[in-house]
Amino acid sequence: MPGQHEQDPASVLVRRALEEHESSLIAYTAGILAGDVERAREVVQDAFLRLYQADTEKVQENAKAWLYTVCRNRALDVLRKVQRLDLGNDELIAAAPSQEPDPASAADTRELSRHAWELLDRLSENQREVIRLKFLHDCSYQEIANITGLGTGNVGFLMHTGLKKLRQLMERTLADSPHFPL
Repeated sequence: MPGQHEQDPASVLVRRALEEHESSLIAYTAGILAGDVERAREVVQDAFLRLYQADTEKVQENAKAWLYTVCRNRALDVLRKVQRLDLGNDELIAAAPSQEPDPASAADTRELSRHAWELLDRLSENQREVIRLKFLHDCSYQEIANITGLGTGNVGFLMHTGLKKLRQLMERTLADSPHFPL
């Protein structure tokens, strides 16, 4: 790179990964940490520090999956350390409706979306995690497998059964509720 200030490969990798993945890693990690965004930022910062210290040649091909794995494992360590239980999510979700006056259809949409996230909490932990990684963080099945330590076949099975159960729960809710039009 004549004429340019040369940077070490680790710095380039970390800078690119920060630009591409930092915000989604914080959101993912905060989800594991029951919404604790500040603690999630600390975990993500630690993951980027570890990325800088890692062997660049070994991690650059799968940097996204590597970062999600480090964040997941570190967040689970934090949860174990503070002996937190993931209880009360339903209460937090129920207590956080928007206070903005919106048209009725927008309110119905928000309510339906909120309810879908509540229903997601009825799935197994593994099903919730693979669905969140896929739809909130746009991870491939292989990336999800790398992050969670599951096989890609297991990821596909968990995704299929989780979405099927979520669909059944949502259909039951829509059929039983006069608040949601079919």
